[in-house]
Order: sequence, then structure tokens, then C-alpha cells
Amino acid sequence: PYVSMATTQKMVDDDDFKVKESVIRKMTRLAIHHNAVNLSQGFPNEGPPSEGVCEVICGLLGGTDEDKNELKDKKVSDLMGSLIDPSQHRNATLYDLLSAINERGRLNEISQYSVPFGRPALREKIASYYERFYPGTKGATRQRVDPDRNITVTLGATESLVIILRTICKPGDSILIMEPFHELYPSQAAVLYLKPEFTEMKENITTNKWELDFTDIEAKAKICKAMILCNPHNPTGKLFDTEELQQLCHICLKHNMYLITDDIYEHMIYSGATQEKHILPGWDTESVLTSAAGFSDDEVQKMANLYIIMNSLSKTWSCTGWRLGWVICPSHLTENLRAVHDQMVLQAPTPIQVGAQALLDIPKEYYLKMTSKYQERRDFLVQELEKLGFECTQPNSAYYAFMRFRNVPALKGFSKPIDASIFLLKEIGVATVPGDNFYYNGHNTDYIRFCFCRQMPQLQEAVKRLQKLQEYNAETALKQK
Repeated sequence: PYVSMATTQKMVDDDDFKVKESVIRKMTRLAIHHNAVNLSQGFPNEGPPSEGVCEVICGLLGGTDEDKNELKDKKVSDLMGSLIDPSQHRNATLYDLLSAINERGRLNEISQYSVPFGRPALREKIASYYERFYPGTKGATRQRVDPDRNITVTLGATESLVIILRTICKPGDSILIMEPFHELYPSQAAVLYLKPEFTEMKENITTNKWELDFTDIEAKAKICKAMILCNPHNPTGKLFDTEELQQLCHICLKHNMYLITDDIYEHMIYSGATQEKHILPGWDTESVLTSAAGFSDDEVQKMANLYIIMNSLSKTWSCTGWRLGWVICPSHLTENLRAVHDQMVLQAPTPIQVGAQALLDIPKEYYLKMTSKYQERRDFLVQELEKLGFECTQPNSAYYAFMRFRNVPALKGFSKPIDASIFLLKEIGVATVPGDNFYYNGHNTDYIRFCFCRQMPQLQEAVKRLQKLQEYNAETALKQK
């Protein structure tokens, strides 16, 4: 729907709709400039699984699925013998071999456009992935995710959210965002001239839990078109429990409000979490949408029609630069969502789609090892930070530690988290994200976010540098400002 020119101009001039630069990515640029250990932006410093990397390379060089598969099975000696002059074998480099394969002049489809909303083979893999990891969500009320009617492949979760919001909202609509939030959510609301309503989760130090205010959520849901739920949660590391998810679903049903879940940390769940695995609340009829919790069959079906998933390769498979994600939505939204996607970005890169097909097939053992690896890093970093005076509710999911810093002697004098973060960056050599970046108008000034997805040598170096905090007190630290 269109709005009047007068209304449009008013929105353009309204400071609430101004789009701001990402603080998180700014801290990464500053980390590079100051040669700091980067614990700010959430990307690992290790590569994705070989299955995906090799599939992309063979796809690019093979050109078609058939030639890609043939190339994967070829012996290097056979390729050398058929493509490179025998007299050059001894001095031939990997580059020489790859160039020779690429210059065979075969048909190449994988470097060209694909179906805008995703290769059929990839959408089928995504459907199978959900069937494999979420069997409890498939029951009498919901059939298998349909690759043609429910799944759209996107240019990462960032694009996923903007096309979801553009599909279900019009300028001036309100969406509900939980604080602390990822900066992406209110920024995309501003891009689309939507009004964010905020509800604050608060850290209960006594219960060691981040708690929702359901009375506030209920009140604001009355005017909101959708709610965004990041689960597992960035930046707190909270995993929402079954009872919380049930209450959120009841509120969505009561007010006909869409529930958009950001699931990019779905496999990063550690010991001590409220449950052992991630839950898809809008589909789960085994633990969330149960008759015992007051959900009728009609409500289960209605909830499925209000539920939208966004996910991506970035975090789980350590390939944040590949920029490939997907949306799973009710079929009545798919046509419009794909039209917005088509006009915005056309498609995700075809070679990366080929690699994604292989990543989604990786055995479950990969996810267990990944979780164990991140839990070890979490335990190390949080323990060392606590020795220095930082405090937090233990993050039981995702890969962030949202630390209170007011009891760190060297940081007590900084009234703003950004000043504390800049001190850590320039004087200590460790990049973090100021915690007020995760709150509307920066109203909470008690936190700094650390990322523990870096490999252990980098975390150890960060801790070594952070030890220098003990050389400062509040007064001497402020002098460095």
C-alpha cells in the first residue's frame, strides 16, 4: 500500500527513521587499525568445512552439476596427464592445474544466474535439513516444509529480515523488538519506515537469568504487526525455555502478530541450558503448542500461519562472508516475499548455493564438535574475565558474553560503554562492542559484549592483553581517554 507524499516526507525528515552506521562493524575496522584482538564482531577466524569449500571449487570449475561430480572423483594424476604438458608436470602449480581445468571450454551454468529464489536442489536440501533436525515439528497439523511453497534462498539473514518486513508490513507499522537487541533489527525498521516498539529483558542476578516482561509484551503486541525473536539470543546467550515460548505464542495468537525467529545460532547450545536442543516454537506440537498448554488444533494451525523463520550458513558453518541464508514462511506470503527478494538482490550467488547443498548434508557429529569447541572457549574466556572483575549471567547458547563491567577497577570511571570499549581497544589492544549499542537510545550503560568464537590462541592473546587492566585504576584509566 502507498502512503501520501506528505506522510512520506514527514517520515524522511523524522530522526527516528535515520539509518545509522553499524557500531559492530565500526569496531572491527578500528580493531584492524589499532592491531587489536577482535572480540567485537561475531565471525570466526577459521574456515568452513571442506565439504562446502570443495563443492564450490568443483562447481565453479566443472560448470554443471554433472561435470562437478565427475571432477570430484577424478584423480589428480589423471587431470595432470590430460590437461598439462607432460614436460611441465614437475613444475606445475596448483594454479596451473586449476587454470587448465577452467579453460576446457565446457558448458558452465554454475557461474550464471540461478532460479532467483534458490536452486531447486538447495531448497530440497533445506527441507531435508529441517526434517532431519526437527522431526518433532512434523505432525498431523503440518506437513513437511515444501521447497516450492515455503522456502526462499536469500543473500544472508540480513536480507531475509528486510524482505520479511517489507512483505508483511507497510510504512508506519510497528514491530516489537526485545532489548538487548542486535543492531540490525531497529536499523532495518528505519530503512523501511517502520516504528520499533521495545520490550526490555532484564538480567536477574539472583536467579542468574535474563527475564521477559510478559505484561509489557502483551500491552505492546496490541499495536505491533510482528515480533522478532533471536533464539539463541545475541548478545546475552540466553536460550528461551519452553514456557517462555508458549507465552509468546499465546500472545501472537491473541493479537494476530507474526513471530519472526532469527535462528542463526541454533546449534550452539551448551551444558546448563534450559533444554538440550533448539525449538521451532511456531511448529513444535510436542513441547510448545500442546493441548496441555492450552493450544487448540485451530490455534496450532493459525500459529503455523503466523510463524516465519530466517536462518543462514554464516555462524554454524563459519562462512560469514558467503552471504547465503533462507526464509521459511507460510505459503500465502511466499509469492510477495520472493517478488521483493527478486527486485532487491535477484539471487544469492550460484556457486555458494552449490556449496550450501554440501554443508547441509554434513553429519550430526560436526555440530557436536562445534558445540564442544565453543563451550570450551566460552568457559575459558568468561572465567578469565571474571577474574578481572567482569560479571555476567552464564551464556548457555550462541557465542557471546554480555559482561557487566562496573566492578572492573580500571573501567569504573567511564560513564559510557563506548568510552570503556575505546579504552580497551586503544590502550589494552582488545576490541569489544559497547553494550549500550544493544539498547534503544543507549539507555543501559552497564555492559560490554565479548565474542568467543575466535580460536583459542587469539582468546589467550586477548586475555594476556586484558591482564594489563590491573595496572590501571579508575583515575589513571580516565587520563588515557
